[in-house]
Amino acid sequence: MTTIVDDSQEQQTGYLRPIVFDLVAHYEPSAHFQFSRRVRNEFDELAKEYTRSTWLLGRYGGRPVMQTDIQGIGVASRVEIGRLVLRQGKQAELIRSAMQMFAACQEKNLASGAISRVMINFPKASERPNERTVVREAFDSTFAAEQDRGASSCFVAWEIDHLEIGRCVTYQSLTQYLREDGIYHSKHRGRVDAVQRHLQQEVGRYESHRFFVRPQRQEGSTPSLSFCYTGDSADRRVEAFMAGYTDEALEFISAEDYESQRSQFSSLSDYERASRRFGGLWILQNDIVRRLYSQQVGALYLFFDEDRRPELDRVFSWDELFERQRESAYIPRASRNSQTFLDMVLEEMVRARFVTTKDDTYQLAAGFDSYKHVTFYQLDDYRKRQV
Repeated sequence: MTTIVDDSQEQQTGYLRPIVFDLVAHYEPSAHFQFSRRVRNEFDELAKEYTRSTWLLGRYGGRPVMQTDIQGIGVASRVEIGRLVLRQGKQAELIRSAMQMFAACQEKNLASGAISRVMINFPKASERPNERTVVREAFDSTFAAEQDRGASSCFVAWEIDHLEIGRCVTYQSLTQYLREDGIYHSKHRGRVDAVQRHLQQEVGRYESHRFFVRPQRQEGSTPSLSFCYTGDSADRRVEAFMAGYTDEALEFISAEDYESQRSQFSSLSDYERASRRFGGLWILQNDIVRRLYSQQVGALYLFFDEDRRPELDRVFSWDELFERQRESAYIPRASRNSQTFLDMVLEEMVRARFVTTKDDTYQLAAGFDSYKHVTFYQLDDYRKRQV
C-alpha cells in the first residue's frame, strides 16, 4: 500500500510518492524501414545501456522496448520506456536517460525515421507542475536545436494522466484575441489568403525567396500589414509578378536585417492562424496547452462587459449568465435559449481551467488575463515549419 505524504514531507525526506513515468517516442514512418534481426540486435544492445530496474513487471520492467505499426505504405516505430521514481533527486536523471535513449535510436538509424512526437503518462500529470518541469527540462536539453531558440516546450493535456510534449508559437493573449485589438486582425485575412494561394500555384517561380508579413499596431484603428520577402538580393520580377497577381506591393528585406529584426515579422501561416475568427483555439495556460472549442469561445464573452473587457473579479450567478446568453451575439441563435447548452459549456470550461465555480456561481479563472493564444506543434511539425 502506498503511503500518501504532502509536499513538505517529500521535500524534508527526499522521498516521493512512488511515480511511474511512462514515456513513448513515435518516429516518422518509412516505406524502407524493416525491423530486421540486425536492427533488433543493435536495439537490444542499446537498450542494455539504458535499462533501469523498476521492481515492476508492467511497462517491461524499465527496459526500453520497440514496437512497430503499419501506416499507409510505410512502417512506423515507437519506443516505450517505464521509469519508477522513488527519490526526489532521481527524477531528472531517470527521465533524461529515457529522452537520450529516444535520441540515440534516431542517431543510430534504429528507428523508422526522425522522432515525430513524445508522449508522457503518469498519475494526475496535468495537475503536477513540478513533475512536468522535470520532464520539460529533460526534453529541452535533449532535443533543443538552433531553430528552436526562444521556443520553450509545453504540454497538451489530452487527459488528466496523458500528456504530449511539443513546442508552441505564441501569437497574442487570449484577451487580445477576444477583443481583436492585437496586431493579428481578421480584416487582412483575404489579402494573406490571396498571397498564399498564389505562392502555392507558382512554387517554382519563387523557390529562392521567402515571404512574410510585418504587422504594425496603429493606435485606435486596425493594424497595418505590409508584405515582405527576402533572398540573396532584391528581384524586380518577383515584385512585378506579385503586384500583378495579388495587387500587393512587396518590400525587400535583406537576410541580415530579417535576422536582426525577426520579432517584427510573422510568417504567412502564423498570421493566417492567429487572425482566424472561426473554429477552435489552442490556449497556453502556464505550461499546459488546452483546446478551446468554438462554442466555448462564444461563451467566454458572457464574462465580458459591453466594451468587451473581461470582468475578472466579478462573480456571476447561473441566472445572470443565462440572461446574457439569451442576448449574446456570440452564441449561435439556435442555442441562446438553451439551458442545457449553458450547463454543458460551463462544465467544459470549468474542467479546462478557464472558469472557476463555487456555490453555483461562476468567475473567470485566476490568471485568465495571462493565458496566451498559440499554435501547438508536435516535434516533427515544428521542425518542418517555415519561419
